[in-house]
Order: sequence, then C-alpha cells, then structure tokens
Amino acid sequence: MPASLLELKKRIASVKQTSKITEAMHMVSAAKLNQTEKRDKGYQEYNQLLHQTVSRLMSASVIDYLNKDNYRLTQDNIDSIDYDDVFGMGIISDMIKPREEVHSVGYLVVTGDRGLVGSYNSSVIKHMMRLVADEKLQGRESKILSVGSVGSQFFKKNNLNVVYEKDGVSDVPTFKETLPIVSTAIKMYLNGVYDELYVCYTHHVNSLSSAFRVEKMLPIVDLDIGTMEAKESKKIEFEVAPDIDSVLATLLPQFARAEIYGAILDAKTAEHASSMTAMKSATDNAKDLVSSLSLQMNRARQAQITTELTEIVSGANALE
Repeated sequence: MPASLLELKKRIASVKQTSKITEAMHMVSAAKLNQTEKRDKGYQEYNQLLHQTVSRLMSASVIDYLNKDNYRLTQDNIDSIDYDDVFGMGIISDMIKPREEVHSVGYLVVTGDRGLVGSYNSSVIKHMMRLVADEKLQGRESKILSVGSVGSQFFKKNNLNVVYEKDGVSDVPTFKETLPIVSTAIKMYLNGVYDELYVCYTHHVNSLSSAFRVEKMLPIVDLDIGTMEAKESKKIEFEVAPDIDSVLATLLPQFARAEIYGAILDAKTAEHASSMTAMKSATDNAKDLVSSLSLQMNRARQAQITTELTEIVSGANALE
C-alpha cells in the first residue's frame, strides 16, 4: 500500500481518538454545568431572602433614627444619612459607608485553572487590563485578588500588584471551600488594604452565551434601605434579639461573603458552559475532518486500483 494511504489511515485514527477525548470532556463539562446550575439556583433563593432581611433591618434602624428628630420621611433624607450617626463607629458603618477618598481599588478576579474553555479566560483578562488602565488614569492603584491559576500567572507576568491568589477551586465549589477567599477579601477591606472591592468574573447567561461582569462588593451598596418603608410607614416593628445592631453586625459580613461566593459560583458555571461549547465544537470539527480524510483516502484507493488494473491490462496486451 502506498505511503500516502498509510499516512491517511494513521491520521484518521488519530483524529478519531481525539474526537473520543473531546466528546468525553464535553459530557463531563455538561455534568458539572448541571451541578453548578442546581447549586446556583439554591444560592439565589438564599441570597434573595438574606438581602430582604438585611434591607428591612437597616431600614428599621434608619427610620427609627429619623423619627427621633421628627424628620419628614423621604428617600432623600435616607440617602443623605451618615451611618456613623445611626450605627456608631463599628463594622456596620465600615461595611456600608463609602470612604471619603479612594486611593486604591481591590479587584477579585475569577479565572480558571486550565485551558480548553474557549475564550473564557482571555475575555476576563482582557477586560481586567482595561479596568487597571482606567484606574491608573484616575491616579488610583489597582490591587488584584486572583482566583484561578490562569489569571494569577498572567497578572504576575505583567507586573500587576497581586495581593492575594488562590488556585485549585473545585469545579463545583461549596461555600465552606470559598470561605477563606471571601473572608480574606473582606478582612483586607476592613484593614484598609484597598478602599473599594469589586468582583470581576464571567456571568453565566445560558449554555451558549456569557457576559463579563464587574460588581461592587464593598462598601455594600446593593441594599434597598428605606425605599418602600419610608413611603408606607413611619415605624417598622420587628422582634429582634438581642438588638438590630447586633444582628446586623453578624448579617452584613455574611451578606458580603454570600455575594462573593455567588460570583465565584456563577463564574464556575460559565466556565463549564464555555468548556462544554468548546469541546462540542472540537468534536464536530474532528468528525468533519475524519469525513474529509476518508474521502481523500477513498479517492486515493480508487486511483491506486485504477492504476493497478491499467498495468495488468497493459501487461496482458503485451503478452498477446
């Protein structure tokens, strides 16, 4: 058999083997995607209830404070409150009160620990570099908290200020597993390592699409403080023990941890979706290549048979 046919056969066998691997990886990513989507659904329900509880408790404290001085309750009054006056100097004010000057900004960036996930990692890194450039133009320092080895290696290679890095987060992360990450990020903020904290990650839209997101985590701004209560009632009654401030001092850090965990879980879901799509595309391309190579091999075999038949007929005619 001519060498060309042997080479085509070997190449077809190699591509078929690759397609089996990519198909298996596609199935694994699909299974992990299903797991993270289920966990994310449960998290969303928990986070919604936590958000409502924290918002209502803070609304109660703010409105009680305004009532003491007989303020007319309006959203403008609530928005202009100095939280040091309401809650005193403590962790509650520290976590919700914007700092007077922002000299440095912390970015918790979530990437993957491996490749073969399409544009998942490169998209996050590209957007992150734009954010760093924008902060530099404003005279503010960017400090990176990197989750994922791909991002960590890139940021350190490009001499960015990486103040924290964590690799090896599991494919279906639990809150307990991510607790050291989120606790460190919050502790750094409270200790003044940076004046604001943002989480940068890829948001999972569906199995075929995703979107880069930048969400402000600290100080906490995503609270509906007094919005409905200020319009409907001058006083909100709660049964809270030992008191609202003590409960909020526990709930606010928990709320921040839950928000950051939700971003990491969302990013992992997007990573699995991207991996699944990439492996499906690779498998389809491999099958198309096998079809193309098989067609080439059949044509080469036909040409070989035709040549051999021609030689046999020519030899027979020469003997007559």
